[in-house]
Amino acid sequence: MIRTAAFMLLCIAVIPAALGAESYPSKPIRIISPFAPGGPNDVLARILGAKLFESSGRPAIVDNRPGANGVIGNDYVAKSAPDGHTLLVNSGSMTINQHVRRDMPYDLMRDFRGVSMLAAPAGLVLVTSVETGIKSFKELIARAKQKPGQLAFGSPGAGSALELAGDLINALAGVQIMEVQYKGFAPQLTDLVGGRIHGIIISTVSVLPHIQTGKLIALAQTGEAREASLANVPTLIEEGLAGFNITGWFGAWVPARTPDAVVRQLSAEIARVLALPDVRERYAALGVEPRASTPAEFEAFVRADYERMGRYVKQVNMRVID
Repeated sequence: MIRTAAFMLLCIAVIPAALGAESYPSKPIRIISPFAPGGPNDVLARILGAKLFESSGRPAIVDNRPGANGVIGNDYVAKSAPDGHTLLVNSGSMTINQHVRRDMPYDLMRDFRGVSMLAAPAGLVLVTSVETGIKSFKELIARAKQKPGQLAFGSPGAGSALELAGDLINALAGVQIMEVQYKGFAPQLTDLVGGRIHGIIISTVSVLPHIQTGKLIALAQTGEAREASLANVPTLIEEGLAGFNITGWFGAWVPARTPDAVVRQLSAEIARVLALPDVRERYAALGVEPRASTPAEFEAFVRADYERMGRYVKQVNMRVID
């Protein structure tokens, strides 16, 4: 009799937890994209949101909260209820921000839980225009040494992976290529073709059509291995810059203290979504590779990237942003 009563009490304790897991999501999911609409981060968030709605019947609303290289949107998620109904889609900027901003309102490792990777790490590409007369990375470095401080890279601004990549090239190659900041890729391209700057470090997908038409020349890639779309373009490691590995990637996070069951459910759903043929086609059109991961795998990847970016920031003495 005592054992029966104990068993009944155990069932009563377990049922609410089980029901809570099964009822997720119980309301609309808000997907935060901390950048302006239209970019790759926004597009990936909307692809995911549409598929979550199809499978759950609950609206998955993309909420763009741009500002401070993603910090504003990230902070909103960090301070949201940890129930799985607020999801962050962001890029590798997450790991750099933590090292280059003085008064961060959150801590990446403390205030978030990784759910899954969304897009596999992909190297950036250093390009120049035919008007510069530079045809290889070695030629760029030779000219930079001949004319210290007279060559310039385009950059989207302080604290970005693209700025860090340029600073790391300077440090490892022993040159002084200046940084010119721009709002957007179009004005960078205009000045590159016009000869006012000498290089841009950018995602491959953004410049591949210009490389294919011969308007731009790809000098080197920033990842550990060559991308299939630029199989004839060497990596910076191959060009002698040992340890150079800065990539672009995307992932999904929820606030810390989100229940394990919800995190696992979200991760499994993302894996299902990324395996869908139509999703893979849309990713291919963006020039990115869909890649899911378990929460543990993704958190291990993020930590490794965080630590590597920290080493780079210290190595180049990258300026801290107030």
